[in-house]
Amino acid sequence: MKSFESILVLIISLFVFTSCSSQPQPFVAGQDDCHVCKMGIVDFKYGGEILTKKGKVYKFDDLRCMINFVKSNTLEEKEIAKKLTINFNKPNEFLDVNKSIFLVTPELRSPMGSNAGGFATNNEAEKMKGQTGQLLSWAELLERSK
Repeated sequence: MKSFESILVLIISLFVFTSCSSQPQPFVAGQDDCHVCKMGIVDFKYGGEILTKKGKVYKFDDLRCMINFVKSNTLEEKEIAKKLTINFNKPNEFLDVNKSIFLVTPELRSPMGSNAGGFATNNEAEKMKGQTGQLLSWAELLERSK
């Protein structure tokens, strides 16, 4: 009987400690919608997620929607655990926006027109830059989107 009680306590503890963890959730075609524009998320090379400290996940189909959400102050900065962008080269792999480099170019053609994609390294973004592309940090992308 004592081992049953120990197992029950362990299961309850695991549930309590993991229920509020902030982990990215892969996009699911036909199921996930952008929190801002309400469009279905179908192109997994763009967009991102904001995870709260309470475990809520906000999904965005385009960086423009994510930026609009951040600038709306719907959430206070202290409530946010992570801001993540999709890795353009590895759809459904998430990168911290502050450690990412963003390529903005008309050739990307993102769902809501930001034409921006997140990359893990400067070198990866540089390979896709072309003649008209710009490489920006998250802070520069936010500033540019006034």
